[in-house]
Amino acid sequence: MSEFRNDEARRSAAAENLARRKEELRGSRKRSPKKPERSGGSITLPWRKLAVVILLVALLILICFGVKHLLAGAGKDRASDKIVIGLKGSSVQIVLQGEPYIENGAFAIDRSIGAVDESEIKVKGKVKTDEPGDYTVEYSVKTENGRAKAVRTVRVLAEEEFGDRASNVPVLMYHWVYTASDKPDSLDGNWIQDTVLDEQMAYLEENEFYFPGWKELRAWVDGKISLPAKCTVVTFDDGRKNFLRNGVPVLERHHIPVTSFMICGGKSDGAGKIKEFASPYVDFESHTYDMHQQGNTSGHKGIVGDMSKEEILADMAKAREVTGNNDAIAYPYGDYTDEMLEAVSEQGMQCGFTVEYDRVKQGQDPLKLPRIRVLGTESFSTWKDSVE
Repeated sequence: MSEFRNDEARRSAAAENLARRKEELRGSRKRSPKKPERSGGSITLPWRKLAVVILLVALLILICFGVKHLLAGAGKDRASDKIVIGLKGSSVQIVLQGEPYIENGAFAIDRSIGAVDESEIKVKGKVKTDEPGDYTVEYSVKTENGRAKAVRTVRVLAEEEFGDRASNVPVLMYHWVYTASDKPDSLDGNWIQDTVLDEQMAYLEENEFYFPGWKELRAWVDGKISLPAKCTVVTFDDGRKNFLRNGVPVLERHHIPVTSFMICGGKSDGAGKIKEFASPYVDFESHTYDMHQQGNTSGHKGIVGDMSKEEILADMAKAREVTGNNDAIAYPYGDYTDEMLEAVSEQGMQCGFTVEYDRVKQGQDPLKLPRIRVLGTESFSTWKDSVE
């Protein structure tokens, strides 16, 4: 009887142990991850997971491609910051319907290399002067440091929209600019304070004056085109640092395109100043390379009286290398000779300026044009009368 009970107890204990093991085994199966299916000896992910992986990989490739091109674009922008390009004359050029379109051109300066010759600037766009409307002309330049471009709107107007036509054009002649904190020891009429210049430039901007380019002015002098009645040209002689440092910010603030007649050689270091103070509103033209000095020939203030045409041509060639432009020249001291006039003509310059006080008129000799000298000591009303 006791053996039976013992056998029964062993069988009961064995049954309980077997039940407990089965329960533990079922729990272990619930906790363990599902094994991937095997097919042909390789592991195959479920199609949904595979699609997600493919999508993530494609997205990663697109992100990398986009970042690469974004960085490349940023690099181009940084390179273009080294190049300054500006328009000669107004950014909106006015043309009377039926008259010729005069291509004023543009200028460019690489801050590392210097002025780019104007012949290197590409021009794209067509203007139909027989059809009123707005046309776009694009200018582009490329150097080893990148690219830059500028755009001009050419507005062809019917006669009734063009308005009054200019009977004369005041070409303003400034020299040097000072500020309250950057003031010379002695002042004369050639100096103008930046606040006075600011008032004058604000007037030109607010009253929507038109600024013809040099080729445009030459065509007008020759009687080939019309210009709006309210127009002027702004110039600064010598290219001194005080003008570039104190005057250019005023011009940029009021969007006034000007010409700086630069003394290019000698102690002037025209090339260095052009790189340092490059602005899309300042077209650098010739005040000669090294002719802005006193001469010995009777009847002439400057050294031009002592020079041959060949020597003048050589000087002008050096000046063009510095400025990159060949549109206009201001004669040192307003002094010129027959040899000088022949050299300027052979170089293909559009306009030459003396220091004779007057407005430019049609029919004048384009290589002996006058200007309106602006004195820093004159009143605003006197200045205003000179441009109205």
